[in-house]
Amino acid sequence: MRSGGRTLFLAFAVLLGAGGLVILAYFHFFPQALGRYPVPENRVFIFPGVEGPREPTVVPTRTLATWRSYDRGGPSRLAILLTDTTSAWLGLAHGLKSIGVPFRMTTDSREALRHRVVLVYPLISGKVLSAEPLRALAAVPRNGGTLIGVNVLGGGLEEVFGFQEAVPSRRHAVLTFTDAVQSLLRLSDPLELSLRLSDSTRKDRALGLYGYTHPRFPPLATYEDGTAAITQRSYGRGQAYALGIDPGALVLQAYNDREEWIARSYVNGYEPSVDVILRLLKQLYLAGEPDGVVLGTVPEGKSLMVSLTHDLDFTRSMVNALEYARYERQQGISGTYFVQTKYVRDYNDDDVFTRRRVGVLRTLDSLGMELASHTVAHAKPFNNFLLGTGRERYPDYRPYVMDHNTAYNGSILGELRVSKFLVERFS
Repeated sequence: MRSGGRTLFLAFAVLLGAGGLVILAYFHFFPQALGRYPVPENRVFIFPGVEGPREPTVVPTRTLATWRSYDRGGPSRLAILLTDTTSAWLGLAHGLKSIGVPFRMTTDSREALRHRVVLVYPLISGKVLSAEPLRALAAVPRNGGTLIGVNVLGGGLEEVFGFQEAVPSRRHAVLTFTDAVQSLLRLSDPLELSLRLSDSTRKDRALGLYGYTHPRFPPLATYEDGTAAITQRSYGRGQAYALGIDPGALVLQAYNDREEWIARSYVNGYEPSVDVILRLLKQLYLAGEPDGVVLGTVPEGKSLMVSLTHDLDFTRSMVNALEYARYERQQGISGTYFVQTKYVRDYNDDDVFTRRRVGVLRTLDSLGMELASHTVAHAKPFNNFLLGTGRERYPDYRPYVMDHNTAYNGSILGELRVSKFLVERFS
């Protein structure tokens, strides 16, 4: 049902209790991004004779990602033994690919044990692994291999990893690396040495983490209360490490842009939390696999890669961008400019993408900057937009932001198609 441009959802719960049949109705008004709003013509800037894109967007059939896509490769790869296929394994896969680590995922412990370095994810306990694979995993470090356990909750492997007990907590907020990590991973920046992982002051922002008590060897990292966040135990050539954080979930949180309570700055700051965890996993793999080969993640001959990105999402930023671009050009570097192609005046701002602004776009292009899309409406409730038809075109597509929480006429494909068309048309 629609009411005043909003969608009215009615949910019915049918309960069978002692008093007979009871029907509960739940009403919820929710701003719907595809609700229609007639935008006055004097609020729309139109480039004469410009229409498009003409070709429709064909959306492929949705297919779920499967861990089986990563079940391949030789024994020199990092083996990931999945103990829960409903976990955040996809985040772990994306993270390892980004850092250049070759890996293989499997649910078969016998296959995993063909590798010298085995990462058990997302947990180790007697509930997810039977006695035989637990005994085999315990033998990995004793036989000279490397065993990495995420959330080691039981299964009798506490002694293997060198701690007494795994204690769950939602009060940990900061992970701090100790001097012991420096032999594996050189960390010098204070922001790398101390990572914010959670916001323990708010229940909705507190992550469930595990701390390991009474470690027998100096831990690689600790929480605020001194309990170990990452343990280590040496068996000569063999090594065992236990992580009290879920690296896959951490990567997904960052990749899905839900880092608000972890990042120490919104923009213009260095936030290495995910990167440091991935770099550590990379070093554990290389230290334990003599035939390990990783992909280079920076240009040849360089030790670091920096991507400079700029969001042009309000009127003044279109002008300010020229100063940044000219300076970057003087330094012999280029940046990526994400351009909002806003041509409707609404709650957010004036029409940013006008004839005068197009000149800015062309200047950025001539300076060698990369141009990319930053949507049309830049609407806060974008997560409520429906997919759309794939036939949205300029200038008929007119998303309108009513207020901070409400937007009309918008769709995901409309934001993507029309913004891409305009950026390419005028650059």
